[in-house]
Amino acid sequence: MKILIIKLSSFGDIIQCFPVASGLAKKFPSARIDWVSYDNYRELISYQPAISRIYTLPHYASAGIFPSVVHFLKLLYEIKKESYDIVLDLQGLFRSGILCGLSGAKRKIGPWNAREGSVFFYRERIMPPPPPAQERYLEFLRYLGIEPDPYEFNLPVLPQVLNVKNYVVVHPYSRWRSKIWPWRNYLELTKKLPQYQFVFIGIGPWFPINDSNCIDCRGEIPLNVLMAIIGNAQATISGDSGPAHLSAALGCPTLVMFGPTDASEARPIGKKVIVVQSDVPCSPCWHDICLNKKYPMCCLSEISVEIVIKKLMILIKN
Repeated sequence: MKILIIKLSSFGDIIQCFPVASGLAKKFPSARIDWVSYDNYRELISYQPAISRIYTLPHYASAGIFPSVVHFLKLLYEIKKESYDIVLDLQGLFRSGILCGLSGAKRKIGPWNAREGSVFFYRERIMPPPPPAQERYLEFLRYLGIEPDPYEFNLPVLPQVLNVKNYVVVHPYSRWRSKIWPWRNYLELTKKLPQYQFVFIGIGPWFPINDSNCIDCRGEIPLNVLMAIIGNAQATISGDSGPAHLSAALGCPTLVMFGPTDASEARPIGKKVIVVQSDVPCSPCWHDICLNKKYPMCCLSEISVEIVIKKLMILIKN
């Protein structure tokens, strides 16, 4: 049997789909399971042991329209040659729908709530269950008669790369400005917990980290180094971001602060995850820039350092 999973992006969503690959491999141990994604997620997917072959597409925003179309047609030709038995479109958008619909597979399965007209490319459609988001992906397994394990990410914990033990990872950044907890709070946090080492990671606006119990690993780092740093940590503190999902999938105790997004929908899935979301009327707003002119960023500024310390202690001690 040959099975193709289509999930093009993004970092956190792809991680939440890994239990789908694990469930398929457990149910069909002799099957070949392949994956289609954007090219910047190839390395991440390569750590999922159930996946045999990874097809990639360049994102049109970076590659340009014409090269993207050429690459897309070549990819479609490669997929049709493989004669897949089942294609699962976990993305549910126009590009993924075309790949699924023209794949030549015997079974073309996608979600009922697919967008951009992709729903017309499926022969079988799955009604999405209520949140969290991962349930939409796990429903594909249930549809195929497989009882899913939401924690079966099967990501490896890589050997330690830091010359420090018993540290807490801090990821203070996000692509959305509205998801960032105030910098002063992170600095206050490290000052109030001098007995802990904090390792800062991520890419974003610079702010000073001068405390002796802080290690600055911010900037571009390879994925394997990121996985090693997070996988060997006592805990991770983050906003709603890809590294938070990675931390949860690696089994690292993970504290996630939510502001403009909804924790019930977008929370990382893991056995040791605590989410914090303040009770303000404008949250969740799902805006990448705060529109509250009277109390800007109140959804995250309302989350106090004391609350984060309390929740972090619960994670570490359990």
